[in-house]
Amino acid sequence: MRLFIIDTETTGTSATAQICEIAGTQYEIAVDGSYKGAIASISTLMPVFGNDAEFINGIVPKLTRVHEGFSAEYGTHKLSVSLFKEMAIASDYCVAFNAEFDAPLIDALIGAQRWLCAMQDFDWGYTRVNPYGGYKLIDLALWMGIGISTAHRAGDDVRLLVECMNRSPNLQEMIERGIVRSNSPTIEFQACVSYDNRELAKAAGFGWDGTRKIWIKKLKECDSAVFLESLNFETTIVSINGKTDRVVCEF
Repeated sequence: MRLFIIDTETTGTSATAQICEIAGTQYEIAVDGSYKGAIASISTLMPVFGNDAEFINGIVPKLTRVHEGFSAEYGTHKLSVSLFKEMAIASDYCVAFNAEFDAPLIDALIGAQRWLCAMQDFDWGYTRVNPYGGYKLIDLALWMGIGISTAHRAGDDVRLLVECMNRSPNLQEMIERGIVRSNSPTIEFQACVSYDNRELAKAAGFGWDGTRKIWIKKLKECDSAVFLESLNFETTIVSINGKTDRVVCEF
């Protein structure tokens, strides 16, 4: 199986934010499990004229435009994007740590791809997951015993995820389960608890949504049955794949 591990850096998080860096590494896993590892990588800045996220990723806009060849028709970045697209197409799946963020950006740049999310679809055994089903790649890496020297650049974060995969003892099985999990809907549950019993929800991993004034937790549908059986209070479904259902318990 061949995966294309991808990360992006952007000029912000708004709908108008632009990609200012892309990076990708092709990763091969032998069918018989005899070997695994990175086989090819690419990373390039993309020309932008402003970067509201410079304080995070350190990408100076002028640095993205240092070559005169950066133009709509030609240029180093255009050649890199073309190679990036070929590497994606030549892979079975594209993988991003937070595919919900990266996938739409990459799909708009090179066309729709088959995606897996390393955070939502892969079961690393990491337990410090927030109520929204998220956690940081850096925290996962530290938990796996991987030292962190640099972060918040696309190439660095891709290499970090590659090393997490290198150290996963059951990588092929995790990927195969991840493919199944990727097709399982994400369900947002509300804990139906009173104010006096709020600690029950908190102890079960629900988080307080101050805007809606409810305790919520997001789970993959394939994980929900076992989790719900472990609870000693009722729940209700608020949304499925981000589409609002209803809130039926109020206190």
